[in-house]
Amino acid sequence: MVTLLSADPRPLREFFDEAGYTHEQFRRNPTLRDLPSRRLGNLPVLLDRTSKPTVLNTLVRWFFLGLPLESRSYDGLVPPAIVSFMLDCGLLVRDGDRLAPAVMLTPCDGFLFAADPASRLESPQASDMVLWPNPSTRLLQMFTIRRPAGTTLDLGAGCGIQGILAAAHSRQVVATDLNPRATSFAAFNAWLNGVRNIECLTGDTFEPVAGRAFDLITANPPFFVTPSSDQMYCENSMELDDYCRRLVGEAPRHLAENGYLQMTFEWVQVRGQAWQDRLAGWLENTGCDGWVLRSYARDAASYAEERIGRMMPWSQEAAATRFDEWMAYYRARHVEEVHGGILAMRRREGRNWVRIEEAVSLDLTEPFGDAVLELFASQDVLETDRTREQMLRWKPKLAPEVRLEQQLHVAGGQWVPEAAKLVRPTGLPASLALEPEVADFLKECDGSRALCELSQQLAGRVKVDLEQVEEQCCAVVRKLVERRLVLL
Repeated sequence: MVTLLSADPRPLREFFDEAGYTHEQFRRNPTLRDLPSRRLGNLPVLLDRTSKPTVLNTLVRWFFLGLPLESRSYDGLVPPAIVSFMLDCGLLVRDGDRLAPAVMLTPCDGFLFAADPASRLESPQASDMVLWPNPSTRLLQMFTIRRPAGTTLDLGAGCGIQGILAAAHSRQVVATDLNPRATSFAAFNAWLNGVRNIECLTGDTFEPVAGRAFDLITANPPFFVTPSSDQMYCENSMELDDYCRRLVGEAPRHLAENGYLQMTFEWVQVRGQAWQDRLAGWLENTGCDGWVLRSYARDAASYAEERIGRMMPWSQEAAATRFDEWMAYYRARHVEEVHGGILAMRRREGRNWVRIEEAVSLDLTEPFGDAVLELFASQDVLETDRTREQMLRWKPKLAPEVRLEQQLHVAGGQWVPEAAKLVRPTGLPASLALEPEVADFLKECDGSRALCELSQQLAGRVKVDLEQVEEQCCAVVRKLVERRLVLL
């Protein structure tokens, strides 16, 4: 295992940066997009692409491809002091006359994260594997609210990425995991990245932080819906989606007032129950406002096939046996589909609301935590302001990223608008088809004037009864606020 040292790790991080072992390099270099896999048979190609003797290729072969290297492969490229440091802290181990990597190192947004090498996934030791940053990690990272927080909990921390990122806007962070190997990796990564305001604890769910409350809880739990619990990083021992339901039920007791839980998760749709109703039942009487965004759905057979194919390099016979076991499990419990998405809950006194919707797509190139705060603020207003008189006091403002897309056709030698769509392309993408006249009205919505004034102006321009215009304007603006295209 990796080892925390008393020495300053900055020279090591600077060496990796100078070599180009960075997030940007991983993002744009095709060699670094696919892990070596016996199933894919891509190792020969990756070896060819990293054959040139450079510092970057040496580090890639060690800490991405997971290859042991003889001294002639790194002498003159990696300084002896750096090699010695990596041996002392456990990044490298001696393997006869070669040095072998003990970890995978993944750069992410200026940080460097150690986790188990990919080869462990294909070994008998896979059960307590600590995973590297992956798509669900990235989703939670982009989703997380980054406002200043007193205390933050990274629940199911794995290698500690969410907690370490949260340390920049939190006074104190606690990272917990059921897997003691994950706790060790999280503590090591905090040391490696110079993050000091983080405490790493081992235990089941909220047990390590009993009696404590947090301003922010992030959770990327082991949410796979499977009949087994062999893989700690993705499976749990509870029935179907009960573990995620448990988190939703227990989290409010560990949230400070106006504190948020943000979570990636999966849940099932069973025969005779709509998936929305299942989630609404979870969120009822929690003392929290809740927002769920569903991002995917798979029928039971497709879900089983996809998850089994990704979890382990099964033989064809073993994969078929496991598929039959999973399908028997789903049929016995009347599971029709498995859904996945993101959840935000905010603890708040008073009458709480629940909002459940579907996402066409999510933009994971830019953080959208601010858009989450916008949504909660707007939904608060939508829940309280329901009369025309209340809505006419609103000062609507188009979201800054909103764009108008128009389709036109030729008539009488002129381009004539026939359709318009308001689009918010980044963060939480949204769109809504509009009549051209509505689009023309919205250009006046800059947040400086109340809706009553805008309605009066429009009624005078189109020569229509003011009361009718006010009713239509309130309905349109309310729908646009719901779609996150207009802010209040």
